[in-house]
Amino acid sequence: MPSLIPTLIVQSASAVFNPCKDFFLYINGKKHDIEDLEDNLKKLLVEVIAIQSRKNNIDRILEGSVSKEKNDEYKIVEKQIEVIHKKFTKFITKYQKVTTDLQSAVPERDALRELPVLDASEELPDQDTLKARKMIDELQKRKPKILTRNFFKLAQLSRDIVKLTKDAREVRDSVRPENLIVGKKLEVVQVQHADNDLPLHSRYVADLVRYLSDQNVKRIGITGPVGVGKTIVLRKLNNQLENTTSLSDGNNSFRLDIVIWITFPRELGRKEMIVERIQDEIMERLKLNQESCNSVNQKAFIISTFLREKRYIVLMDQVSSYIDLNDVGLKEEDHLYGKVVIASSNKKLIHRMMDQVVEIKKLSGSEAKTLFENIYGKIEADHNIIAGRIIECCGGLPLLITLVAKYLKDTKSSWYDVKRILQSDTESDDLLSLGGVGNAYKMVYEDLKPNYMKKCLLYGALFPSEHKIHKDYLVECWMAERFIDINDTRRLRATRDRGVTVLKELTDKYLLEWCSDNYVKMPLYCRKVALKQKCPDDENCVIWVPWDNELLSEEIWMKATRMSLICCNSELPEIPGSSNLSTLLLQRNPELVTIGALFFHHMRNLLVLDLHKTGIITLPKSISSLVNLISLYLNNCSQLAKLPAEVKGLKKLELLDIRGTSIPSLPDEVGEMVCLRCLRLSFAQIQCECNSKRNEGCLMIPLNIICRLQHLEEFTVETGCCNQGWSNIADQVVNELASLNKLTTLSFRFPSVHSLKKFVNDSKSWKDKNTHWENNTLRSFRISIGFSETKHPYSLDFPGSLDERQLRFLTGGETSSVKEVLKQASAFELVGHSSVESLSEFDLETTGALKVCVVECCNKLLNIVDSDKTDEMRLDIREETVGNVLQCLEKLHLFDLLSLQSIWKGLVFPGSLSKLKVLTLFGCPELTDIFNHELAKALSSLEHLYVENCSKIVDIVKVEISDTQEQADMSDILHKVEMVELVNLPELQSICRSTSLNWKSLRKSVIQGCSKLTNLSLTLSNAEKLETIQCEASWWTTIQLSDEEKQHFGRLLCFIIMEPPPAVGAYSQGESSSSVRSDNPQNSNNIDSQTYNGDNMPKEVITSSSGSSNAFATSDIIALDGAVWPVVQAKISEDFVTSKTVAHAKTSAEDSEVESATCQLSCSEEQLCKNGSVKIHSSEMYSLTNAS
Repeated sequence: MPSLIPTLIVQSASAVFNPCKDFFLYINGKKHDIEDLEDNLKKLLVEVIAIQSRKNNIDRILEGSVSKEKNDEYKIVEKQIEVIHKKFTKFITKYQKVTTDLQSAVPERDALRELPVLDASEELPDQDTLKARKMIDELQKRKPKILTRNFFKLAQLSRDIVKLTKDAREVRDSVRPENLIVGKKLEVVQVQHADNDLPLHSRYVADLVRYLSDQNVKRIGITGPVGVGKTIVLRKLNNQLENTTSLSDGNNSFRLDIVIWITFPRELGRKEMIVERIQDEIMERLKLNQESCNSVNQKAFIISTFLREKRYIVLMDQVSSYIDLNDVGLKEEDHLYGKVVIASSNKKLIHRMMDQVVEIKKLSGSEAKTLFENIYGKIEADHNIIAGRIIECCGGLPLLITLVAKYLKDTKSSWYDVKRILQSDTESDDLLSLGGVGNAYKMVYEDLKPNYMKKCLLYGALFPSEHKIHKDYLVECWMAERFIDINDTRRLRATRDRGVTVLKELTDKYLLEWCSDNYVKMPLYCRKVALKQKCPDDENCVIWVPWDNELLSEEIWMKATRMSLICCNSELPEIPGSSNLSTLLLQRNPELVTIGALFFHHMRNLLVLDLHKTGIITLPKSISSLVNLISLYLNNCSQLAKLPAEVKGLKKLELLDIRGTSIPSLPDEVGEMVCLRCLRLSFAQIQCECNSKRNEGCLMIPLNIICRLQHLEEFTVETGCCNQGWSNIADQVVNELASLNKLTTLSFRFPSVHSLKKFVNDSKSWKDKNTHWENNTLRSFRISIGFSETKHPYSLDFPGSLDERQLRFLTGGETSSVKEVLKQASAFELVGHSSVESLSEFDLETTGALKVCVVECCNKLLNIVDSDKTDEMRLDIREETVGNVLQCLEKLHLFDLLSLQSIWKGLVFPGSLSKLKVLTLFGCPELTDIFNHELAKALSSLEHLYVENCSKIVDIVKVEISDTQEQADMSDILHKVEMVELVNLPELQSICRSTSLNWKSLRKSVIQGCSKLTNLSLTLSNAEKLETIQCEASWWTTIQLSDEEKQHFGRLLCFIIMEPPPAVGAYSQGESSSSVRSDNPQNSNNIDSQTYNGDNMPKEVITSSSGSSNAFATSDIIALDGAVWPVVQAKISEDFVTSKTVAHAKTSAEDSEVESATCQLSCSEEQLCKNGSVKIHSSEMYSLTNAS
């Protein structure tokens, strides 16, 4: 027995050891937590202060800029900061409870020590921050005893603080000017191309508008069979919302903030993927940052918060399966002013999801015949009977009628044969699901000649049906695949010209459709047909796209000729046997971070590789196996910091796009790619962090690379904030560019006029006049001279232009070389020139191609055109014929011109400005009027006039009336003007004092901040087409109109009430609208224009503070072109709603104040760095000058 005692002791000790060990480790861990509590709280404190510091900086930027404003992500971040602060306060309170003897008195400012102070004049940090600072000091003197109650509470508190610090750091990282500040407002509506407009479509659109105007209807459905025209109706609705500033049911009126068009991603199988894709499209439309979003729920929160106070309409086309719109972020109960319209051929789905439904009916016999004849023309007598039968076979479907009518018009096919083909559609198993449309598409496809047209069309089927494809990108792919193969010294340019012809042929036959001026997509049912066709001249060609959850097997990788994994998260194999592959599209896959080392090993025949917008960090060495690669797209791969040396093996590469990457310097290996015809790079703001790490001797573009690329036709280099680095090498790059003799397209920033002059004088390509594009040396260009931040929100892009030629002059200096470029330019931007007094100094008579002109901050500019100087210039020109001045100009934007006295001085030459459609004047304080009779008569095409912040303007049109003369006849001027917007013109007394002015085209008038403009009888009396008057209610009560006129125009009113938007979350549940459906299981529910890669007024009821609705409808807020308008104190009669007053933002700040604020921010963040708690890169010391 005694011998068992040691054994029992050992066993007992062993049994006790592990629990004791775990207990001591647990206690030790808690002890470490408490020991770290001081540092953890200090780190949290630093994060909280850094957040506030950055937010203060952003608020300063906003106060000092007239063209910048908060975006809606600002509100989201503001909400996140509020949450962080509440938790921080909670921790401070909890801290005090477990350290009851700590003093709670607020220390003096000199006790703050490590706290960063932005400005001595700023208020003290809040009470919680000061208490936290005091507690840190106290913690250095005392520690709680082990196993006491406070011991465990403090340990848990330490861990909670670590978690909150992590959250605070994420918020701090998002508090950046580029994330929270925007220049100009989002485009309210993006116009959609809508063909085959029929009168009955207008009836359906009217029904939709009526439902949209009903505040009790939030969800509206459009249904009908395949091909009946649902998409056309939805597009027509979209475009009507763009053309009509207000929607009305006769009682209420409200103004839209944004319309969002979404094509349902029906190719995706799982609902989670569908929801996320829709979220991505919405966030891209709203210009929200997606990089920091890690989950569907987070995206839904951001979208919901952004849209909560917006008056928005989401138009969703081709919906094929049920989704909960709340999961997307379109919260019906939270979004009081949000509407959703969806189109689907599934009636059950529509009735399940929607409040109201509009059903699109098939065309009647007479309507079908009318549509047919609209496309085909008058039916010949001998075809009347068979035509009637063909139309009958089309089943009243507009899509089918359109395809057949166009086919019969363009071909000599037998009408009887066409009838037979259409009737056989019901017997085709492959096309049975296409509802009578399949064989019509197949018939049109088979008629395409020559065969390369078919190949071009089938290539378009690689892109999802909802995917927009940039026309230039599609043509580049056709070129790489040798579908269009032209033997020309400028092969890329010749291919683009041929591509325009192919695109026109395919769109004219409705096999492709235009989404906008630059983007096309393939109709859904045409794509279904295309994916079933064999490739001409290549029976073994296999096109693979994700469809119906089909798994991507090893066999598919071996057989596929062209493969599309766009927006597809399929895992890539390590070494696929893809020896047949010629196109591989992997773009828009941010989760694609790594590619296997041997992934490209067997892809020797690959011609097109697209990795656009993927998350790749590096390319594998097997990239060298792509010996036949023609086009490589790496643009917007923001994590890609280096190209491997193996890329020098891409000897046949003709197109390389590395814009938007983190590559700090063009690799030397690019110089080995001697076949390159197109090179696109950027060293813009997105690269700043990487560029700041660039070695001193490391140049953005090393020497002797560009000059070796003698086949180069298109060269694009984008530079942003890294100005000095670019200035140091630009002249050398110019020298190398000048040696190229095949250049046709150039996007380039010249740091000085001297650099431009050298290029113009020495460039072989610029001096080559033996081109096919009229008298221009380069086919297209985007040339900038100098570095300057612009305030204006206007674009130089011109819709419908085949070749852009943009010139931006952002510095001073002599203008001879600038004039040479301006002769060929279609768009001109002049910013900050310190000596020019008139644009006539730029020889305007030679600018016959100029269509868009923007002038900003030229403080000595007195006139746009000075006819005296133009006459002098005419004498110097030796050409036999000289055109009129600015005869092709269509848009003129004048911004912050402090000395401008007139648009035109002297005699107006006949034909000058005759095509001008849009005229904008902003911040021209010396102007007293805009037009005299002669100038107004010359502007025979003017459609839109916008005038703002011109403090001395008295008259818009000045009428000269002498004692001996009768009043001039004004009936022949401004007769095409459709929109007039007058904002903040305190001295304006009249638009025109003549009784003969005829506004026969005027549709919309906006008048705001024009208190002395009280007589509108002369202006409105003959505006027969006027649809909307937007004005302040207080101003409307003061104008001089007869009772009859007030009653007549009163129905058009949409009042502007300036007030700050309600805070996020301000709506209570009682204010939220509820669903009326019962069958739903959840309560019824600049970049640059060439960055493509296949991406490729309603009425409001004012609610008083008590929550009751007033009878009169208004628009909530008007903020045009990024500016915030003056205080509006509405004084409204008893017939209207009680007024509200708002404060308005400050105007621009002095440069010195901006620089001072920048320095203060830098110092404050450096202080944080010294504390050792946060590492903040120098690139985060934002320049307020750049930001504003």
